[in-house]
Amino acid sequence: MKCIICKNPKDEKDFNEEHVFPDSIGGEYKIHNVCKDCNGHLGKTIDSKFIKTGVIRAINHDLKIENKKGKVVPAFPNIVVDPNDNSIRLKPLWDNKGNLKDTEFETTIKGNIVKYDETKSLNTILSELDILYKKDRIPVLKCIEDEEEKYNKFLEIKEDFKQKYEKNEFTSSKEPIEQHLETFGEEIILESLKISYELTHEILGEEYFNDPLCEIFRDYLVKGKLDDDFESKIIFEGFYEPINNAFNFHHFILFNINNTLVSGVTLYNTFVSIFIVSKDASRYNLKENKYIIFNEPQDNNNSEMV
Repeated sequence: MKCIICKNPKDEKDFNEEHVFPDSIGGEYKIHNVCKDCNGHLGKTIDSKFIKTGVIRAINHDLKIENKKGKVVPAFPNIVVDPNDNSIRLKPLWDNKGNLKDTEFETTIKGNIVKYDETKSLNTILSELDILYKKDRIPVLKCIEDEEEKYNKFLEIKEDFKQKYEKNEFTSSKEPIEQHLETFGEEIILESLKISYELTHEILGEEYFNDPLCEIFRDYLVKGKLDDDFESKIIFEGFYEPINNAFNFHHFILFNINNTLVSGVTLYNTFVSIFIVSKDASRYNLKENKYIIFNEPQDNNNSEMV
């Protein structure tokens, strides 16, 4: 069997299941023609980066989609009081189903956690800080030998905390969502490109290896990044209307437009990427003009051919 990523012939034992749509976003459809090495490479360079973006984390958390460990990953694991100072931060505690159980204030660079909930007053929290100070459990102060200087520094920490608490400044994410949004474009394009490439192979078979555009797609996946002119090579600029299907919000379509094969990848019924996968549909023995693959196990797949 030949791996569709590295193109090397390998023994059957060198292959494993590849989730076309990542299992961490509820992926069900699997293929078996990606070798273990390439599967790991795609997971590290494409799937993992896509899944860790703030936008996808937020959507998965809202939809309560479980990852491969059966856990709903929280949208934002840490909320920093001051993005420029990590010495005090708010840490949400989530259960495995993505429900908020409690929150903790981390009052120093490491450890020394002060429990917090909406019923606690500012005075209660400041009293807990006093206890930490008396027990010498604030690492940032341990390097100060002079007791008076250490105490004055502690008073500064308390006052800074008090001001931020009163101004309700516990809202800035440790990894601001704006940063994720700036990089989200390439991450979703690469993820969609991977899905398109794998399912195009699923439909066209090994004949697709001989298509010039196949090599362009494969090269992007091997490198794990796009180049400056990828849009002119593979992005389709015509009209496309995705399927709105509440039960299959991840799906793939391959269709023939004037002898050009075009693919559409839709994720969460929201993010749509359109690619030209072949400029010569006549080289393939296609029985239908349109193929639709839903994100379902193959045994239950309600894929359509039109």
